[in-house]
Amino acid sequence: VVYNPNRTKLVLDAQRLGIPAAGGLLMLSAQAKRACELFTGREIAEERIKEVADAIAFEMKNIAIIGMPGCGKSSAGRELAKLTGREFHDMDAEIETLAGMKIPEIFAARGEEEFRRLETQVLSELSKRSGIIIATGGGVVTRKENYPLLRQNSTVVFLERGDLGTLAKAGRPLSTSKPAEQLARERMPMYRGWSDVTVKCVNPRQNARNILEAVKP
Repeated sequence: VVYNPNRTKLVLDAQRLGIPAAGGLLMLSAQAKRACELFTGREIAEERIKEVADAIAFEMKNIAIIGMPGCGKSSAGRELAKLTGREFHDMDAEIETLAGMKIPEIFAARGEEEFRRLETQVLSELSKRSGIIIATGGGVVTRKENYPLLRQNSTVVFLERGDLGTLAKAGRPLSTSKPAEQLARERMPMYRGWSDVTVKCVNPRQNARNILEAVKP
């Protein structure tokens, strides 16, 4: 019956096992409908329960964008922020602020494991928020502890880019050390498995419109 976060650990564990599961928001909406009828003496249509629950969920949940490094997550997120008026958070930028150095410097001085630890720390903080837009790093799916953090209060959008040869590589240590095809083989099952919806990459403005269309009730 918990409705905040949207998906508790129990719900996430059930979904992983293919067991139907839901949080308490629909129940809360149904209770509100009945209370309103008692107070006003007016009957409310049953379909309003889901309509109201969906509208509240859309306002409360974050929109988190995942996908290959350099596929356009940040640019799509910024455009989506303009469309919706929501706050935008670029995880890579926040990691750099936390560490006090650029991402290539973190990899060079502290190694990938330290970068991943910082990534999880930033994701944990952002996941406590409501109604924001999050552009993740391409490797956020490589750490299993990020799965519940990412999904507990976000609609997760996989921004899929078909032409791997055009992915931006500047400032991305793993993208320069591994072929894009290899990264895609390793991560594509996780991108698909962790996401709620998939949006094909076109251009930043169109990506934002398509994401909004895919996630709104």
